[in-house]
Amino acid sequence: MAPVTVHIALGSNLGDRTAHLETALQRLAQVPGIELVRRSAWRESALQGDGPPQGAFCNGVAELRTTLPPLALLGVLKELERQAGRVLPAPRNHPRPLDLDLVFYGDFTIDSRELVVPHPRWHERAFVVEPLQELGVEIAARPRRATPVVIGPPAELAAQCSQWLAGGCVLGLVPTMGSLHPGHRSLMEIARAECDRVVATIFVNPLQFGPGEDFAAYPRSLERDVELCRSAGVDAVFAPSVAQMYDPEFASHVAVGAAADGMEGALRPGHFAGVATVVARLFAISRPHRAYFGEKDAQQLAVIRRLQRDLGFPLQIVGCPIVREGDGLAMSSRNVYLGPADRAAASILVRSLRSAAHAFQRGETDRDRLVARARTVLATEPRAAVDYVELRREGDLALLPPGKVAGGRMLIAARFRDGVRPVRLLDNMSLHEVVDA
Repeated sequence: MAPVTVHIALGSNLGDRTAHLETALQRLAQVPGIELVRRSAWRESALQGDGPPQGAFCNGVAELRTTLPPLALLGVLKELERQAGRVLPAPRNHPRPLDLDLVFYGDFTIDSRELVVPHPRWHERAFVVEPLQELGVEIAARPRRATPVVIGPPAELAAQCSQWLAGGCVLGLVPTMGSLHPGHRSLMEIARAECDRVVATIFVNPLQFGPGEDFAAYPRSLERDVELCRSAGVDAVFAPSVAQMYDPEFASHVAVGAAADGMEGALRPGHFAGVATVVARLFAISRPHRAYFGEKDAQQLAVIRRLQRDLGFPLQIVGCPIVREGDGLAMSSRNVYLGPADRAAASILVRSLRSAAHAFQRGETDRDRLVARARTVLATEPRAAVDYVELRREGDLALLPPGKVAGGRMLIAARFRDGVRPVRLLDNMSLHEVVDA
């Protein structure tokens, strides 16, 4: 292949720092297919980002000409780091004798599991920007990777995901309807820890709202939501319009079975068919390895797990723990509509769940008496209009027969009317969950 001009960022903050950098350049120049053109002056910088206390870095940038393909060059850089005494894989932002990053590989753009070029944070680091300028690189002309990228058309998301999958990335999907809060952020952070690339979706799905429900009034705040996604390390935000998701001829809908019976399924006819349809479409567009859903919407999670098994989507459904406010109220996008008095009263949901869990853990195993225990606590709060209290089997939420139970999940829905508009809140808890006495 024709020689390509590349730029390598070098850094060291352990041992003889300049000797590590100079030795790395000497060894690079001895590799067939690599020519060392020039380097910047060395300079000092402090650690950027979180990490343990450590000394300052010695940094610089080298310009090379190479006929090596990008991944072959990356392999050379990693081997030089090992020869300098760096143990790989290395903890993020820990001291290191040698750090070599491929900043630019000509004008190529690479986005794979092993390598991202241009380096995603090059423009945020003065210890990279200033040496590049010293070498005469036209900074303004170089691309800067904006994360997360915001995508509207489904075909563009499909193309982006195809690129990541072709590059060997493990892809995580976090479907949301926006109005994001720390509960959503927790899903994204779990996905970030387990996946190479994370896609969050922000789409208020009209198919899951019935007549008289709050589709038009559902809170929307895309700019703020994108910022939360950025801070959680999300790579792409899929925020399509309704017309982009469902064209005028859209006619395919997913039916749901027993998992949708009762509770929300009974109170909101057609709701779970709308959920299943949009989730199936998101799975088909993005083809993720894992999809992350909050356990607060336990019946929805059961429906989606049934959908995945029945339709054979090759992915893992990951249920993530409920995130609660200081008083135990489960976080929800609809909490913002609670009036002050209802907000104070809403913690009755978690208190009733905890009461039932306490009773079970102290020896009460009768299904109906456990449900009655939760209802008794709920009845102490007149502001809560209870829609249902049910004890279902863990996982698939199948009905439990009367009599003795070995466990289960208690589910509650209640309405509050003191705020700007009526609010329905859901909550649930395993009888085995450890709660404060």
